[in-house]
Amino acid sequence: MADATAPKLPPTHDAHPRSARVHKENQVDHDLLRRKLGHLVKSIDTLHGQTVLKAERQHTRAVIETLRNDPELSFRYFTDVTAVDNLRREDFEPARRFTVIHNLYSLENTKRVRIETDLPEHDPTIASTVGLFAGGPWVEREVYDMFGIEFSGHPDLRRVLMPDYFEHFPLRKDYPLTGLGERDNFIRAEEVD
Repeated sequence: MADATAPKLPPTHDAHPRSARVHKENQVDHDLLRRKLGHLVKSIDTLHGQTVLKAERQHTRAVIETLRNDPELSFRYFTDVTAVDNLRREDFEPARRFTVIHNLYSLENTKRVRIETDLPEHDPTIASTVGLFAGGPWVEREVYDMFGIEFSGHPDLRRVLMPDYFEHFPLRKDYPLTGLGERDNFIRAEEVD
Protein backbone atom coordinates (compact mmCIF):
# COMPACT_ATOMS: atom_id res chain seq x y z
CA MET A 1 0.00 0.00 0.00
CA ALA A 2 1.35 3.43 -0.96
CA ASP A 3 2.15 5.90 1.77
CA ALA A 4 -0.37 8.78 1.62
CA THR A 5 2.26 11.23 2.92
CA ALA A 6 4.84 10.36 0.24
CA PRO A 7 5.38 13.13 -2.31
CA LYS A 8 3.81 12.62 -5.73
CA LEU A 9 6.65 12.11 -8.20
CA PRO A 10 6.49 13.21 -11.83
CA PRO A 11 6.01 10.44 -14.39
CA THR A 12 9.09 8.75 -15.79
CA HIS A 13 10.32 9.86 -19.18
CA ASP A 14 8.60 6.94 -20.93
CA ALA A 15 5.31 7.61 -19.18
CA HIS A 16 5.26 11.29 -20.09
CA PRO A 17 2.52 12.19 -22.63
CA ARG A 18 5.05 13.74 -25.02
CA SER A 19 7.08 10.51 -25.13
CA ALA A 20 4.43 8.77 -27.22
CA ARG A 21 4.77 11.55 -29.83
CA VAL A 22 8.57 11.33 -29.78
CA HIS A 23 8.49 7.55 -30.18
CA LYS A 24 6.07 7.93 -33.10
CA GLU A 25 8.29 10.55 -34.75
CA ASN A 26 11.23 8.16 -34.67
CA GLN A 27 9.31 5.24 -36.17
CA VAL A 28 10.02 5.70 -39.86
CA ASP A 29 8.97 3.06 -42.39
CA HIS A 30 12.26 1.27 -43.13
CA ASP A 31 10.79 -0.50 -46.17
CA LEU A 32 9.87 2.84 -47.72
CA LEU A 33 13.37 4.16 -47.04
CA ARG A 34 14.92 1.03 -48.59
CA ARG A 35 12.80 1.45 -51.73
CA LYS A 36 13.81 5.11 -52.09
CA LEU A 37 17.41 4.96 -50.87
CA GLY A 38 18.51 1.32 -50.99
CA HIS A 39 21.26 1.91 -53.56
CA LEU A 40 22.58 4.99 -51.70
CA VAL A 41 22.82 3.78 -48.09
CA LYS A 42 24.87 1.06 -46.41
CA SER A 43 22.29 0.36 -43.71
CA ILE A 44 19.01 1.49 -42.18
CA ASP A 45 18.66 0.72 -38.48
CA THR A 46 16.90 1.84 -35.35
CA LEU A 47 19.44 2.86 -32.71
CA HIS A 48 18.31 4.18 -29.33
CA GLY A 49 14.79 4.50 -30.74
CA GLN A 50 15.86 6.65 -33.71
CA THR A 51 16.08 5.76 -37.40
CA VAL A 52 19.69 5.94 -38.55
CA LEU A 53 20.84 5.81 -42.16
CA LYS A 54 24.52 5.00 -42.73
CA ALA A 55 25.88 6.47 -45.97
CA GLU A 56 29.22 6.63 -47.75
CA ARG A 57 30.45 10.19 -48.08
CA GLN A 58 30.14 10.22 -51.89
CA HIS A 59 26.39 9.45 -51.47
CA THR A 60 25.51 11.60 -48.45
CA ARG A 61 24.32 14.63 -50.41
CA ALA A 62 22.25 12.43 -52.74
CA VAL A 63 20.66 10.75 -49.70
CA ILE A 64 19.79 14.14 -48.20
CA GLU A 65 18.44 15.42 -51.53
CA THR A 66 16.24 12.34 -51.93
CA LEU A 67 14.95 12.61 -48.37
CA ARG A 68 14.17 16.28 -48.96
CA ASN A 69 12.69 16.14 -52.47
CA ASP A 70 10.77 12.85 -52.56
CA PRO A 71 7.08 13.69 -51.92
CA GLU A 72 6.53 10.53 -49.86
CA LEU A 73 9.44 11.34 -47.57
CA SER A 74 9.43 15.18 -47.39
CA PHE A 75 12.29 15.63 -44.93
CA ARG A 76 12.47 19.36 -45.64
CA TYR A 77 13.41 20.64 -42.20
CA PHE A 78 17.15 20.67 -41.51
CA THR A 79 17.49 20.20 -37.76
CA ASP A 80 21.25 20.00 -37.32
CA VAL A 81 24.60 18.77 -38.52
CA THR A 82 27.26 17.76 -36.03
CA ALA A 83 30.20 15.40 -35.77
CA VAL A 84 31.85 12.87 -33.48
CA ASP A 85 35.55 12.18 -33.16
CA ASN A 86 35.92 8.40 -32.75
CA LEU A 87 39.61 8.58 -31.78
CA ARG A 88 39.19 7.16 -28.28
CA ARG A 89 36.79 4.32 -29.17
CA GLU A 90 38.02 0.80 -28.48
CA ASP A 91 37.24 -0.17 -32.09
CA PHE A 92 38.94 2.93 -33.55
CA GLU A 93 40.09 2.79 -37.16
CA PRO A 94 41.73 5.77 -38.92
CA ALA A 95 39.43 5.13 -41.90
CA ARG A 96 36.46 6.22 -39.75
CA ARG A 97 38.00 8.75 -37.39
CA PHE A 98 35.07 11.16 -37.71
CA THR A 99 31.33 10.62 -38.06
CA VAL A 100 29.27 13.47 -39.51
CA ILE A 101 25.64 13.38 -38.43
CA HIS A 102 22.83 15.15 -40.31
CA ASN A 103 19.43 15.32 -38.58
CA LEU A 104 16.36 15.91 -40.74
CA TYR A 105 12.66 16.22 -39.91
CA SER A 106 9.51 15.85 -41.99
CA LEU A 107 6.87 18.33 -40.87
CA GLU A 108 4.30 16.73 -43.21
CA ASN A 109 4.82 13.21 -41.83
CA THR A 110 6.06 14.15 -38.32
CA LYS A 111 9.07 11.84 -38.70
CA ARG A 112 12.79 12.30 -38.09
CA VAL A 113 15.91 10.57 -39.42
CA ARG A 114 19.62 10.73 -38.74
CA ILE A 115 22.19 10.27 -41.52
CA GLU A 116 25.65 9.17 -40.36
CA THR A 117 28.74 9.31 -42.56
CA ASP A 118 32.19 8.12 -41.52
CA LEU A 119 35.20 10.15 -42.67
CA PRO A 120 38.87 9.13 -42.65
CA GLU A 121 41.46 10.80 -40.46
CA HIS A 122 43.65 11.85 -43.42
CA ASP A 123 40.82 13.47 -45.45
CA PRO A 124 37.86 14.64 -43.33
CA THR A 125 35.84 16.10 -46.22
CA ILE A 126 32.14 15.78 -47.09
CA ALA A 127 29.79 17.56 -49.52
CA SER A 128 28.08 20.69 -48.24
CA THR A 129 24.30 21.10 -48.04
CA VAL A 130 24.57 24.51 -49.74
CA GLY A 131 21.51 25.04 -51.91
CA LEU A 132 19.41 22.48 -50.02
CA PHE A 133 18.78 24.18 -46.68
CA ALA A 134 19.12 27.86 -45.87
CA GLY A 135 20.64 27.32 -42.42
CA GLY A 136 22.86 24.37 -43.29
CA PRO A 137 25.97 26.33 -44.30
CA TRP A 138 26.07 28.20 -40.98
CA VAL A 139 26.06 25.02 -38.93
CA GLU A 140 28.65 23.48 -41.26
CA ARG A 141 30.94 26.37 -40.37
CA GLU A 142 30.62 25.45 -36.69
CA VAL A 143 31.47 21.79 -37.40
CA TYR A 144 34.45 22.96 -39.46
CA ASP A 145 35.56 25.31 -36.68
CA MET A 146 35.34 22.73 -33.90
CA PHE A 147 36.36 19.50 -35.71
CA GLY A 148 38.26 20.62 -38.81
CA ILE A 149 35.85 18.81 -41.13
CA GLU A 150 35.82 20.38 -44.60
CA PHE A 151 32.51 20.82 -46.45
CA SER A 152 33.28 20.79 -50.16
CA GLY A 153 31.24 23.29 -52.15
CA HIS A 154 30.75 25.59 -49.17
CA PRO A 155 31.14 29.20 -50.39
CA ASP A 156 32.45 30.67 -47.13
CA LEU A 157 34.00 27.94 -44.98
CA ARG A 158 35.80 29.82 -42.23
CA ARG A 159 35.82 29.93 -38.47
CA VAL A 160 32.70 31.15 -36.74
CA LEU A 161 33.53 30.63 -33.03
CA MET A 162 37.31 30.60 -32.74
CA PRO A 163 39.63 33.41 -33.93
CA ASP A 164 40.72 33.16 -37.58
CA TYR A 165 44.36 32.66 -36.58
CA PHE A 166 43.55 29.70 -34.27
CA GLU A 167 45.41 26.61 -35.51
CA HIS A 168 43.58 23.80 -33.68
CA PHE A 169 40.14 22.18 -33.56
CA PRO A 170 38.91 22.12 -29.93
CA LEU A 171 36.41 19.24 -30.16
CA ARG A 172 38.90 16.75 -31.54
CA LYS A 173 39.77 14.10 -28.96
CA ASP A 174 43.50 14.74 -29.31
CA TYR A 175 43.03 18.36 -28.20
CA PRO A 176 43.69 18.61 -24.42
CA LEU A 177 40.77 19.56 -22.18
CA THR A 178 42.84 22.34 -20.63
CA GLY A 179 43.85 23.67 -24.04
CA LEU A 180 47.37 24.29 -25.23
CA GLY A 181 47.89 27.56 -23.38
CA GLU A 182 46.57 29.62 -26.26
CA ARG A 183 43.92 31.37 -24.17
CA ASP A 184 46.67 33.39 -22.56
CA ASN A 185 47.83 34.49 -26.02
CA PHE A 186 44.45 35.35 -27.61
CA ILE A 187 44.42 38.78 -29.16
CA ARG A 188 42.05 41.07 -27.32
CA ALA A 189 39.27 42.84 -29.25
CA GLU A 190 40.88 46.22 -28.74
CA GLU A 191 44.11 44.92 -30.34
CA VAL A 192 42.41 43.93 -33.60
CA ASP A 193 42.62 46.47 -36.43
